[in-house]
Amino acid sequence: MKEITRRLLSLLGYESLYPPQEEAIKRGVEDGANLLVATPTASGKTLIGAIAIANALERDPRGRAFYLVPLRSVAMEKYSELRVLEKLGISVGLAIGDVVTNPGARLLVSTYEKLDSMLRSRPGSLEGLRALVVDEVHYLGDEKRGIVLESLLASILSSTSGLQIVALSATVPNAGEIAEWLGAEAVVMDWRPVPLREAVLKGYELYYPREDRWEELERVTGKQYLDAALAVNRSGGQALVFSMSRRRVVQLASSSARHHRRLNYDKRVALEAASEIMDTGGPLPLREELAGLLKRGVAYHHAGLSSEQRRIIEDAFRRGGVAVLHATPTLAAGVNLPARLVVVEEYYRFEDGMRRPIPVFEYKQLSGRAGRPGYDDEGLSVIVAARSDSPEEVASYYILGPVEEVRSRLGSPRGLRHALLSLLARGAASIEAVESFLAATLHSRQDPFGSLASKARRALSTLSRWGLVEERSGLYSLTMLGAETARLYLDPESVPILERLASRARTISDAVLLYIVASMPDTPRLRASRREQEKLVDLVIEEYPDVLDLVEAFGPDEASAVKTMRLLHLWITEETEDRILEETGAGPGDVRSITETASWVSSALSRIAPHIGAAELGESFRLVSQRLKYGVKPELLPLVSIPGVGRVRARRLYEAGYRTLHDLALASPEELLRVKGLGPSTVRSILEALGRAEEAGKLKGSGRGRGLEAFLDI
Repeated sequence: MKEITRRLLSLLGYESLYPPQEEAIKRGVEDGANLLVATPTASGKTLIGAIAIANALERDPRGRAFYLVPLRSVAMEKYSELRVLEKLGISVGLAIGDVVTNPGARLLVSTYEKLDSMLRSRPGSLEGLRALVVDEVHYLGDEKRGIVLESLLASILSSTSGLQIVALSATVPNAGEIAEWLGAEAVVMDWRPVPLREAVLKGYELYYPREDRWEELERVTGKQYLDAALAVNRSGGQALVFSMSRRRVVQLASSSARHHRRLNYDKRVALEAASEIMDTGGPLPLREELAGLLKRGVAYHHAGLSSEQRRIIEDAFRRGGVAVLHATPTLAAGVNLPARLVVVEEYYRFEDGMRRPIPVFEYKQLSGRAGRPGYDDEGLSVIVAARSDSPEEVASYYILGPVEEVRSRLGSPRGLRHALLSLLARGAASIEAVESFLAATLHSRQDPFGSLASKARRALSTLSRWGLVEERSGLYSLTMLGAETARLYLDPESVPILERLASRARTISDAVLLYIVASMPDTPRLRASRREQEKLVDLVIEEYPDVLDLVEAFGPDEASAVKTMRLLHLWITEETEDRILEETGAGPGDVRSITETASWVSSALSRIAPHIGAAELGESFRLVSQRLKYGVKPELLPLVSIPGVGRVRARRLYEAGYRTLHDLALASPEELLRVKGLGPSTVRSILEALGRAEEAGKLKGSGRGRGLEAFLDI
């Protein structure tokens, strides 16, 4: 074992290694060997990546490393974990979305998309790269992120030498194939720090297929999932209950809370979490509902909650304040939150109007959360059989059956357009260079006799027709429009969509701009049910008639775009989140995700519009982008630019007569403190932003205590 590895283990308090970690060292991870490590959740894969990075940067004191993950929440978690490397003299930075911390750090933790975007604008970012750790490499098979990850890795593989790649995943059934593509050796082990037992629950009978035995579950509440949770909770165990829809998750959490007197949980932690939830933003009914559940040792978790609310719930669960946590599968794809028991309460999901079983791979991701290292002797995963299925069928398919192989998603037209735009953003390329790049993809390996080259030619032709690519003397390169689209990281199809909708618009109203933004491929949309479609047609006719010019036919896609436009319009006209939730069903997490992305898309369209001869439209997009960022009407934009002054305080300042920065510059601290909702900390922030640091400093000595100040700053 290398000395720097010993120092790292000492810093982390390791006295011995897990078998997968020992095997990785045996296979040469310290010496630069390329590895694909496919071992269960909590088997120590992050440490293997850290060992590779520490040794690679030890060999090259000027070298750099990237640690790639699929999600922002995972990036934040890994950034926190990997900062231990700073004690070894390795600086650590973070790059996610618009947030870049210490961009020159020797180790940069990033999402796939962020690194891809960085390489488009700064191809030299790969210089000196010595180690690349790709976490959750199974995302190669993801419909959206797989395209980004594969094209990114293909570019790196075809253009970089002397690089160590370590890929990590809990489940890759075709690990050998993926490892061969990466030029790596596969380390595949079933070892878990906490053994996992898997069972199917039908009625009140538990069937353990690997043990070929049945067991009776005690009937207490009449609810199978809850009685399974109670069975482990009596001895202090916690349960994660996964359902496929938000509505179901909320319903079951409310049902579980009715039996709170039977639950074993830390009531002090639960009350603290309930209080913290009430202090977060977002709709009051939602906060009250969550707080009420938490007080009774139960909670729910889904993407509609704000990131702060999800963090509070996760922390309460880790500290024992939540006995039963109901969640959608997004929890399993995010932070590491194990429990003694995992209940997969349903495994059918409605997709594209059809009821489909979830993949075996997804079940394995959920069940893998069972068992807390250091706390549990074993983990238990229970999948509840649907009425139509026998326990033996469920066990054969999900517990004993094969996991789906990871398959490339790059062969789709959208995937190829993304890959080619990324490639050409790094410089002009001949058709031979394009084909060489394609030969380095996983798709070419998995489908060697396919027609990827001919598909790529068609994709290049499409990009050329859209005005993004040009061909001269046998070389393909990006046009100015193409280069701007690539740099902005927009889906290239945004350009023809913008041209088509802009040509139909008779006016440039807020609704028209927001409908265009909502129609873009990169903007997440709210789903519109069939029942809602008729109401949305009436909404357009009655409130947004100018949008009718843009809608060709009112189908599911158009209804979804209109519903999303409605949310965006409510947001920029300063409607409360309570009203937005009531009308659209969008929680604070949805609102944040959609408005943040819509603001970015609108800003990007403002840069694209002049290239298609719509400069006036571009200026309108620029303004609406700022309004989407803050959720305000135009007159509040100067006020919300001040740190600590959000949409609510800005409106109160405006109504109190402070309508410009000049007005605030002339106001005394005493006058500002009289404005409802402005306490000393907000007034200090205003004064500091306006260069009145001395007055801000004096305000620190005001006679208001922390409790009163917290009360006033609402």
